[in-house]
Amino acid sequence: YINSPIANYHGEIYNLPFNMNTFNKMWGVVTPDEAKEKIRQQCNDHYVEDPQNLEEQAINLVGPDMYEKLIRGYTEKQWGRPCTELPAFIIRRIPVRFTYDNNYFYDTYQGIPTDGYTAMVERMIEGIEVKLHTDYLEDKSYWNSVAEKVVYSGPIDAYFDYKYGVLGYRSLRFETEVLDMPDYQGNAVVNYTDR
Repeated sequence: YINSPIANYHGEIYNLPFNMNTFNKMWGVVTPDEAKEKIRQQCNDHYVEDPQNLEEQAINLVGPDMYEKLIRGYTEKQWGRPCTELPAFIIRRIPVRFTYDNNYFYDTYQGIPTDGYTAMVERMIEGIEVKLHTDYLEDKSYWNSVAEKVVYSGPIDAYFDYKYGVLGYRSLRFETEVLDMPDYQGNAVVNYTDR
């Protein structure tokens, strides 16, 4: 399996990560130099010296066309907040490639493990006592005394007794729908990038 996601912006399909296929579809450019020049022009026209939020940072990196069609709506759905309210550091590294390669990762193994994640985790914790429905924070010293190593899996801000404040958390809700067809989208991963 090779992870080669696509973006669907109101029915317009773009390859991810941003690469020559993306730039060709967006602007009609064919060579890396043409793509770099187009991005440079767009970034220069909208450049902000010291970006204060994700929107300014993204536009500085790839320009307004890419931002509006492929970043803004998707990011706002993911974070539940406008890009202008998100810190710039979140998007300081956007994968931008000047090749016609749609491979998102260069990892040898990119798919779900053959037996799934449950089997993988079961093998990882084999022989290790796991305590569920146990509040480690109620008696840290006791739990630390009965084990050589303790893996805490609760909220990190609670672990530090909120001395750095309360962290904002996002959660996901998955909806499953089974369709009576062999292939609904034509691709394993499709990012719907409109808001």
